[in-house]
Amino acid sequence: MNMSDQTPQSETRPRRRWSRWVLVASLTVNLLVLGLVVGANFSGHRGHDFDHRGPERGAIRDLGFGPIAKALDDKDRREIGRAFRRESGSFKENRAALEQDFNTLLQVLRSDRFDPVRFETALSAQADRLRARGETLRKLVAEKVAAMSVDERNAFADRLEDAVDRKSSRKSH
Repeated sequence: MNMSDQTPQSETRPRRRWSRWVLVASLTVNLLVLGLVVGANFSGHRGHDFDHRGPERGAIRDLGFGPIAKALDDKDRREIGRAFRRESGSFKENRAALEQDFNTLLQVLRSDRFDPVRFETALSAQADRLRARGETLRKLVAEKVAAMSVDERNAFADRLEDAVDRKSSRKSH
């Protein structure tokens, strides 16, 4: 073996770090997408939680409003759901945009020349879409609660406390 056949260790080390970073990023994206898919497919509980007629039945819970959604009465939950669909666009449009972002991520990851800026841009686009939907939902819930009477707010607070207590007691078992 001559000297030209040997690769200096300093050249392989950055490549390994780069490969590791790409692997971690890829795994993160895959877990994010898996979470979205699983959440979309299994988010609708039967019972009092959500309106099961539309594809966004679990949107409130999926965006981190689970106990709040559970504490809302059926009428308020339906009104918020309708307003949410009006303001944030259809489920189909939002899903198509997220799928496009994901396809961009896959293209960037599979490219011979990885473009970290394009990768970060695609990740940011996905996060921005989800953040915008969460912000819309936050605003609608805040408006609904602000319109409640004192008695309605107290009843809502009791149901919210029960929802959180039930969730906590399930985790401790």
